Amino acid sequence: MSASPSAGLLLDPQLQAEMSSPPAQQDPKPPPPAPQYIFAGTTYETNVDKDAPAPPPASALEFSGVVPTSLPVQAEQATSDANHEDVHTKIRRVVRDHVSHDPARVVPMTTVICLHAAVAQKSYGTEKRFLCPPPIVHIEGPVWHMRSQQLSMAIISETGERTFEQRAALDTNMTSSFKFLHVTSTAKAKSFQLSLDIAEPPPSAAGSDATDAPLGRVWASFDSAPVTIISKPSKKTAKTRNIASCILAGGPVSLFNRINSQTVRTKYMTIEHAQLCASNIAWSAFNVNVVRRSTDTPPVGAAGPQAVSYGSEIILSDTTSGISTSPLVIRKVEKGKVIADDGGPVSQMQKVVLQRVNPDGSRHYLSAAGPGSGSPSGSGSASQAGTHPLIFQSPRVSDDSNKDNHNDEVDDYLCWTIVGISKFQYTFFDAFGGNNKIPELPITPFPTLFTAPVYRQQHHTLDLTISNLFYEDPNTGRHKALEVYLGNLGPLAHRIYQMGPTGPLTNVAPFVTTVGDASGMQELIPNISGSPFMTNSVHTIVTVTLPPISDIVKALEDDAASSNDPSRTHTPVASQSNTTPPPRAPPPASIAGRSLPLLFVRAYDGIGYHSGRTIAVDNMFQGIDLHALPQHPTEGIDTNWLAAAHAAAITDGGWQLRVL
Repeated sequence: MSASPSAGLLLDPQLQAEMSSPPAQQDPKPPPPAPQYIFAGTTYETNVDKDAPAPPPASALEFSGVVPTSLPVQAEQATSDANHEDVHTKIRRVVRDHVSHDPARVVPMTTVICLHAAVAQKSYGTEKRFLCPPPIVHIEGPVWHMRSQQLSMAIISETGERTFEQRAALDTNMTSSFKFLHVTSTAKAKSFQLSLDIAEPPPSAAGSDATDAPLGRVWASFDSAPVTIISKPSKKTAKTRNIASCILAGGPVSLFNRINSQTVRTKYMTIEHAQLCASNIAWSAFNVNVVRRSTDTPPVGAAGPQAVSYGSEIILSDTTSGISTSPLVIRKVEKGKVIADDGGPVSQMQKVVLQRVNPDGSRHYLSAAGPGSGSPSGSGSASQAGTHPLIFQSPRVSDDSNKDNHNDEVDDYLCWTIVGISKFQYTFFDAFGGNNKIPELPITPFPTLFTAPVYRQQHHTLDLTISNLFYEDPNTGRHKALEVYLGNLGPLAHRIYQMGPTGPLTNVAPFVTTVGDASGMQELIPNISGSPFMTNSVHTIVTVTLPPISDIVKALEDDAASSNDPSRTHTPVASQSNTTPPPRAPPPASIAGRSLPLLFVRAYDGIGYHSGRTIAVDNMFQGIDLHALPQHPTEGIDTNWLAAAHAAAITDGGWQLRVL
């Protein structure tokens, strides 16, 4: 795909008339207008110095086929400028409380979290292989008004078909589980998506069965990443080149135990009361931290993600509580026997045993058997309901074992199926500070960053690649961009670059239409008719002009001061006889580890979105004591450069921004 030719930003004459007073006599060949900056949802013309550095061109955005675009200007203001300023003042105040690091003052945002398996087995015929572990949804934040909301999850096929919808209520912990979702074999599909809907309960639902009543108004819809479909777990050891089918080191997993392959006799590994437990009603995600690798695996310094290999010593750490197990050796199981000499990668949905590391060389494996159970194959412990602590038990040793080669035989209650876990998470808030009602407009589609933001230090700008930046303003029926905030600093000025025509082999409709003029330049005319959102949702390039670094530091310092950070020692500066202000010192230690989130705000109703990214301030000279340097350094080592750089940093701040 070739890059679109650059063109000046030309305004539609009708839009120019809306932006200015009645025009005077115009020259037949008006000069090209200045670049358009989008600020607070309104387009302004700015006088740009010809000698000043230009904003980064489309090529600098590392994307081909991008052309700058301008947004339509509202013909009539819904509120006065004073009221508009009051709205932004209120948003800044509310956002400041949301992003505060002070636990006593912070107002939590609302976060919807869904954990689900990264792969799923296909069902054949009349069987139903339910997703295992079942997807769970947890909602955090000021959500007292959400307890009555209806949650519904469905399977979305590769063709977009919505099937097997299931509803689930939120429990007292604001958590729900969807235990009866499954994938059929009607098509040769390779993947599917999970779709979560949150809806208001309809008035007619009172007194009727919640599963039969129709869903109310859906105000939020969240989709997962594609979930891979497998026919059955691989019996052979996976190859490292097929990393997608492997369990990755450091990644989250779920482990469950199943007796005689019966779904009703499934127990999941979980944490309860700070203990490692087996439960048939709840499950936990654990990070697999590799302590010692087997001898057959590549070195730790190898590039890219690495698969967990059999024979490695691992520690399972609960992703929520941080509680960790003792070191365990992960071993492969085949036909009820432990394969001690297998050092290949661990694959999705394979059966494993977890061996305790004993100094005396004895072998004990983590067991899902219930307390007081008799025979390992007895049905009593396997069918017990509820949750119980896990224990370690000895295996049976086969007759063909010897001192050099031992073959441990294990029953089902010692075997665990391991599967990788995926998560989708969305955070939003009420920037008007209400938090007492469900939004009138749907909050989705959610603005989503495709890649990490890129900070351009030369221009002090931030490049974003984002989808779903626009929404339809109910007051005007026109497209409007979300406002951009950095913490409580905003709304920030930004330029928008929209995807241009992409060629005859694609069906992506451009947001703007191009019309050639006599000079060969392309005039960009906003296309505001039709659907309120762009068809096929192409992503947008946004270049955000960041606030001065001093303002960012001040915002972090103000939050640190309000939280009574013990590490912050603020001493008033005595008045000096001269009027020259002292140079500003590097960031104090109190803002270390603090950052400001990158937020998007829908100005119409104050719905705010957390981008998942934050920006921190770093200073490499912070805390350096030049007096601690040796007076006479070793020959060949010159420390004068450090002193000079330290002095320069104190003079101009020496601050740098870092995107997290």
